[in-house]
Amino acid sequence: MRTALALLLIALTVGFTIGCSTPSPSRLTGAVRYFNIRSEIAPRHLIAQIGDEIRWQNLNPHPVTLRMLEDSDPALLACDKGFKQFGVIQDTVTIAPLQSVSLCFLKPGTIRFNVWLDADNPQGAMTPTGTIRVEPSPSRRNS
Repeated sequence: MRTALALLLIALTVGFTIGCSTPSPSRLTGAVRYFNIRSEIAPRHLIAQIGDEIRWQNLNPHPVTLRMLEDSDPALLACDKGFKQFGVIQDTVTIAPLQSVSLCFLKPGTIRFNVWLDADNPQGAMTPTGTIRVEPSPSRRNS
């Protein structure tokens, strides 16, 4: 009896661990939308679908700082690259020269962000505020 109970607890623990730590591939579209960072960001406004990967590419020879102006709630994200530190999603990240960071959003909405062109000077040159409008996928709009 104890063995059966122990096996059941192990199976439940493994099931919850796998189910909670692996993003559902069905939530991701496979599409990647880019923001290119030079002396400005291009494009400044982007429309994406839920599950698209939004990637910020630093094309400068020096690091830049990206700051999200809305809360980066982990429950609203299907993926991230470069935003986690000690397992916590950060709203401000430094992007090394010729590197990128990315997020995939699970809910529709508008996300705003700024880029500081000198990562070491928060009072230095900053790009105009960029926006991402995340929309439901076409299949979800019709249902």
